[in-house]
This record gives sequence, C-alpha cells and structure tokens, in this order.
Amino acid sequence: MSSRESVMAAIQPDYIFNKPKSICKKLDEWEKGILLLNKTDFAKAYKEKIHAEINSYGLKLRLAKLSDIDPVYDFIISRFKKEYLDDVSRYDLFRFIEYGHGLIVENDQKEILGCLFEVGYEKTVKVSYSIRLGIDERIKGRGLGKLLTVYSCIIAMERGSEIKIGLIDIGNFVSLHIHVNQVGWLVDKYYYDLDSLGLSFEFSLPLTPDSLLRNRIDPERVRIYINEHTEGIDYLLIKCDDTDLIKAVYQDCKFKIAAIINSDNKGGKPLFFALPTNILYTDK
Repeated sequence: MSSRESVMAAIQPDYIFNKPKSICKKLDEWEKGILLLNKTDFAKAYKEKIHAEINSYGLKLRLAKLSDIDPVYDFIISRFKKEYLDDVSRYDLFRFIEYGHGLIVENDQKEILGCLFEVGYEKTVKVSYSIRLGIDERIKGRGLGKLLTVYSCIIAMERGSEIKIGLIDIGNFVSLHIHVNQVGWLVDKYYYDLDSLGLSFEFSLPLTPDSLLRNRIDPERVRIYINEHTEGIDYLLIKCDDTDLIKAVYQDCKFKIAAIINSDNKGGKPLFFALPTNILYTDK
C-alpha cells in the first residue's frame, strides 16, 4: 500500500465498504463517464437517465406531495400483506413527505403504480432510511424497484446524507435481490428479537457516486469467485432459512452478506453469499 493509500484508508469512514471488483458488474462507458463528474453533475445526469428509462415504459416518476397521502395509503393497502400494514400510517406518510421524500410512479391516468419513501435522521453521521418500496404487479419485471431505490439514494446524497439504511424481512428475497445485488447494498446486521417485525436484516449503502456504481453484483462472476476460492475462509454460503447460522455469523462479525445467489437446485431457495469483513472494509 502506498503512503497516499495508507492515509486514505486511515481516514475512510467505517461505514464505507467495497465489494471485490471480481464479483461486481463492470462499468459501461456512460457510467465511467459520469464518475468523472462532480457530485452535483453526477446526480443530475443519473436522475435524467432514470427518468428517461421510466418514461420509456409510458410511466412518470415524480416526488410525492401531501395530496398523495390518501391514494398512496390505498396503494400500500392493496399491495402489501395485511400483517405489514401497521408499519406505515397516514401520519407516517405525512412525516416522510414533509421531512424526507417520497417517490411516485404513475401512468397517464395518474394511477399510482409504485412508491418509495425516505426519512432522514442524525446518528453518528447523517443517515437516510428507505421505507416501503412497492411496485404494482402489472409493471413488475421492468427494474422499476431498482430505479426507485437508486433515485432515492441520489436525492439523499444531494441533501447531505452519508449513508442509506433499510430494514427488511429476511424472507423478502425479491427486495433483497434488488437492494443487495442490483444496487449494491450490504447486509450489516441481523435482528432476531424484533417481536413485532419478525426476523429482519439491516442493510446499508454509502452515498457516494463510486458506491452507487461499483458494488452491484454480477451473479456469474460470483460463481467464478466461488469456484476459485475456499469456502469457510474466503466466503460463506448460507442457506436462507438457516437462522441459527445467520445469527452466529452476525454475532461473530467476521463475515457479512454481500450477495444473494440462486440455488443450483431447481426451485431451491436462494443462498446468502457472505464475505470476510476485512475484505469489505479495506480501501481498494
């Protein structure tokens, strides 16, 4: 490590992680170009690209307004399982919109087909929390969950947040795949004693242009990594329903889940791919 790298590693905040380049998607030429921009221009260019992609489906992305509270609440009721409805009230939606931000995807008839909300808090750093990502069944499969998540990250970054955090049921594999694989989040904590919320992961993403582009998972490259490395030392493969092992891994703190991979068995449940923390929290 050079002297400059040593200095950078010493001052790097402890929430900044870097998944190994060998398991992540390669940047395309457009992405390489916007990484050369300052943060303001990076955010502007990336948001314009997301708007264009959503518009290509005949849909519109906009910020939520207070007048959206009732229709968004109705959308949430229609979209989510009954046991999750108590998580977000109309008052919560007011608070998210007024003191954070909400994203709405709608069609030409102004029908809400997707949403995501965020609210920020001050902890040791300025944190942005993602809440209630929902996409209508009719428009699933177009990557809109990923686009809303990235857009929300960009807004939070523009407003000064340093890290994005979310809480998710460990069995919500669709959302885990979006956040951990497609956007690049890392599973930081496992909560096994949140009675009302069930078994849950807390995951995060540093809000920097580099982190937004360089931590996305390439499933084929993960499989190559597995073939070329030693299980138990260089990585762990954890069955998604092995809650005892998940608990032990997060109590030990030597590994963290960095990717979700499909089981080799047809119809099998996904596997959690975990990497050593000393690999993830080094300046590369």
